[in-house]
Amino acid sequence: MHSLRLGLGLLFLAFSTACTIKTDDAPQEDPGGAQPGNAGGNGGANDGNASSSGEGDSGPEGNNGAGSNGVANTGSGSTTSGGSSGTGGASGGTTSTTGAPTPPAAPSCGSTCDWMAGDYPPDIKAQDYLELANIPGQNGPRGFKAHLPPSYDSSKPMPMLFAIHGLGQNAVMFGADGSGFPAKSDKEGFILIMPTGNEKSVTGWGITGSWNAGSCCGGAQSSGVDDVAFFRAIVAEVSKHANVDLTRVYATGLSNGAYMSYRLACEAADLFAAVAPGAGGVIVDTCTPSRPVPIFAIHGDADPIVDYGRSYLDGLNKFAAANKCSTTSMPATDPASTDEATCITYTGCPSGVEVSGCTIAGGGHCWFGDATCGTGAAIGTIFVGNNSKAFNNTDAVWNFLKRFSIR
Repeated sequence: MHSLRLGLGLLFLAFSTACTIKTDDAPQEDPGGAQPGNAGGNGGANDGNASSSGEGDSGPEGNNGAGSNGVANTGSGSTTSGGSSGTGGASGGTTSTTGAPTPPAAPSCGSTCDWMAGDYPPDIKAQDYLELANIPGQNGPRGFKAHLPPSYDSSKPMPMLFAIHGLGQNAVMFGADGSGFPAKSDKEGFILIMPTGNEKSVTGWGITGSWNAGSCCGGAQSSGVDDVAFFRAIVAEVSKHANVDLTRVYATGLSNGAYMSYRLACEAADLFAAVAPGAGGVIVDTCTPSRPVPIFAIHGDADPIVDYGRSYLDGLNKFAAANKCSTTSMPATDPASTDEATCITYTGCPSGVEVSGCTIAGGGHCWFGDATCGTGAAIGTIFVGNNSKAFNNTDAVWNFLKRFSIR
């Protein structure tokens, strides 16, 4: 694990300075959309590598704001993203998982439903985030970005996907620049959430971040940040402003983000319908999901950073057991194997539950199909190993996740 942390740290330190990051753009008010008020709380500075001061003081609800855990300092008009502007809604039927608690009906945010199609904050490429304060277990304010596709209609619940970056990255590097998810959101019709593991200090948002996914990684893990609480708070906050289908909330991520996806499946199965980790494994001491969680893992067998042999099958085997599937697997049909991808699915799973994965032959520590391997910068490909010639993580992940819901 120490070699993993060192390898990831050196990797993203090497190319993060090569990325073009906008840090001086203040969010602009857009008269076309309502603007959430400022949430109280000005938590202490933190460089992401050690515990800092307290979580910040609770503040009053701002004008047209969201109150507790509110969004702060955001211009939340309906500026559209640079992604493709497909108009398709979420396609394909969904499969209900069995043994699930009965969730509340899909929410109608009613009079607080003030978000329209677009990006929040307006510039998806800027180091500028919607801010949440006063979440238990944090070192200070936390941030995220949200993208609502052109097909978003506040009268209809829409599924939501978290795209979780790796160690040393931030939401822009992976979510906006390294995965293609904004364009996928536009084409397929889902709300895209890009949380950032970097924390806010007195000088602004840092560039590199981490997630406490168990025994790894970075400052988040060493200071004991409660990232599961952070993700729950994001879902609660976004649901105040957008009509989220709470039976279809999903998570995917790369590397440290894959570890975090697995942790959400272990500890927030009541909220996340299915997860799809890329190049990561289960690294929590105990994983006892409250309901069976569909899993789709992708990993290159020549990953130079996260050991394929100790991560890929270990994660799948743990969830096959937790989901009460059998210990045997068979060739998968969706996605099916190709010349370079060997895809399997476990047999004997309960109705509506799948545990599946794809191994990319010769593949590196990569978000396959993205030109930067998910790093967000061309220089990153020097360190992560081989990309795939044909397999596309983003397409495969969404095609899997969209079939599942909590009922």
